Amino acid sequence: MSKKSLALWAIALNLAPFGALAQADPGIRFSGFGSLVAARSSERNADFTLNIVQPKGPGFSRGTDFGSDSRVGLQVDLQMSQRFSAVIQGISERRHDDSFNPVLSMAHLKFQALPGLSLRAGRLPLAAYLISEYLKVGYATPWVRPPVDLYHFNPFTYMDGGDLGWQTNAGDLSISGQFFGGSTSAKLPVTGEAKVTGKNLGGLSLTLAYGAATFRSSYTRMKFTLDSPALDGSTGPYAALRTLPAPFGGDPALADQFQVKRHNLTYLSVGFTYDPGGWFLMAEGARKGGDEDQLLNNTGAYLTWGVRFGAWTPYLTVARKTMDSPTTHPNPIVNAILSGSDEAQSSYSGGLRWDMHKNIVMKAQYDRIKNGRTSHGALINPQPGFRTGEGYNVTSLGLDFLF
Repeated sequence: MSKKSLALWAIALNLAPFGALAQADPGIRFSGFGSLVAARSSERNADFTLNIVQPKGPGFSRGTDFGSDSRVGLQVDLQMSQRFSAVIQGISERRHDDSFNPVLSMAHLKFQALPGLSLRAGRLPLAAYLISEYLKVGYATPWVRPPVDLYHFNPFTYMDGGDLGWQTNAGDLSISGQFFGGSTSAKLPVTGEAKVTGKNLGGLSLTLAYGAATFRSSYTRMKFTLDSPALDGSTGPYAALRTLPAPFGGDPALADQFQVKRHNLTYLSVGFTYDPGGWFLMAEGARKGGDEDQLLNNTGAYLTWGVRFGAWTPYLTVARKTMDSPTTHPNPIVNAILSGSDEAQSSYSGGLRWDMHKNIVMKAQYDRIKNGRTSHGALINPQPGFRTGEGYNVTSLGLDFLF
């Protein structure tokens, strides 16, 4: 970890007693969360990653990695009046440049117009999935990490804009929803540093809660752009498509199709939880769609079942990710581009959560992951000895806490 990351961890731990004192003031509340995780992969010719933003992980780069899943977050909640409140949150975790420099993950103002109607503006969580509101808070989820078969392929976790939230009840049924819009961006560890942006972002989510059951669906649409000097430059593949003679190039229309500039991108997710107390069931499926380009359309899904025995919670997860777009192309340049976009995989996971102390949990998890026949799955940095279609194991031990 960098010096800035270590400093933030130290600040977080030293803020804990002051946060407790701040609870006495109803207008301001300090809180935080963190995860410290060690992960080890049996695949030595590539790195396992939590998401596509990370430049390395356990496997080739290092045998046991402490950075892929570890993070710390600090949050301040301000209650300025009966109707106005604000939230500011910063998170330190592994970024595209392998640093742990803190990032402002939330900073928004909320206006409670009516008991069941609110408006927020600023930096907000991107409500694309079942656990979007607490995706980074490991303590709030049963796993060491959310299933990468579904959560790996979206680099966006927040948006800059606003939303309209509403909530009502119909007997014992609680109904809530969000209409949201704005823009988002993220940097990727591509040669020359790539940046992805989502403009004209808009979407809606709907949540139904009845007793121990909760159902949530979400739809997000945006104009997506990938800017990469390595891909877009004069020596990149798209320039070659336009200038080289057939069969390699001479096709500007093909270059425009696969060079991602303001292309349509959509996320559709449906999730369900049932938690009567002694056991729980979680399931979610999501599809990334839009224009046919190098960002292949795909579908991910998982099912998790767990049982609670006092402070102990063993759980099992089955997950899968499939590619819905062709992963090969007759043009050799396009085919080379698509070869790095195939992320099909399936996984079986087993884990154990131990609520060892108030606000502190320990988790152990074992994942058996099998890549698709021509896929690298959630692996990056492939070495000469790497082969697609192979299986590997990831073993993790982590500590999640709140303060």
